[in-house]
Amino acid sequence: MLTNCTPTLYKNELHVWRYSVRHEDYLTELHAPVLSEEERVRCSEFLYDPDKRKYICNHVFRRSVLARYLGIPPVHVQYSYTNFGKPFFNKSEIQFSHSYRNDIGLLAVYKGGEVGIDIERDKEMDDVVTFSNFSFSEAEKAMIFANGKFDKSTFFTFWTFKESFIKAIGTGLNADIRKFDLADFMHQEIKELPFGGNTNWIIKKLSAPEGYKAAYAVKGIVERLIEFNYN
Repeated sequence: MLTNCTPTLYKNELHVWRYSVRHEDYLTELHAPVLSEEERVRCSEFLYDPDKRKYICNHVFRRSVLARYLGIPPVHVQYSYTNFGKPFFNKSEIQFSHSYRNDIGLLAVYKGGEVGIDIERDKEMDDVVTFSNFSFSEAEKAMIFANGKFDKSTFFTFWTFKESFIKAIGTGLNADIRKFDLADFMHQEIKELPFGGNTNWIIKKLSAPEGYKAAYAVKGIVERLIEFNYN
């Protein structure tokens, strides 16, 4: 953990923080809480203790990292929210996006435009055809089911593309995501998207542990990508 480090974030620079859930972070929150009342209420809605611990650890991680960029204690980090629930800072150029699956978390921090990040476990799916019909464009499906055979790796790669993009634009799953055709990003990193404000977007795969897929989406330019390991 970079305990005494305040990272310098330049415009058009993307920082990606990686995190693995640690039991000591959970114990620290119990004895010296930094989460907001709203976060504690949200945590209480989980039915199972492992889900509660993962939520607590990941949100402590997010607050701890963002506090360094803002120059304030983690307990003082305050979020505002869009109508679709996307968190943001009212008085800062810093944009961020957070995703976690199981014990793995990713946090993207960017200055210069919208950013989204996603990590998914490429698990077995029961009905990939129905899911794909509700989630992917015709061009995306043609690649997922090329030659009549389901390609799980392509499926989850496109899903991380899709999730990171809708996190960046802030709509969540409220939009018809089939209309967001991201097929070209499988082979190129930069493309102008008419449904993304007629501006260039970067959507790119990130390295991930075995059995996972990860990606980020940025509206703008990424002149430099720096990755940090919080653990």
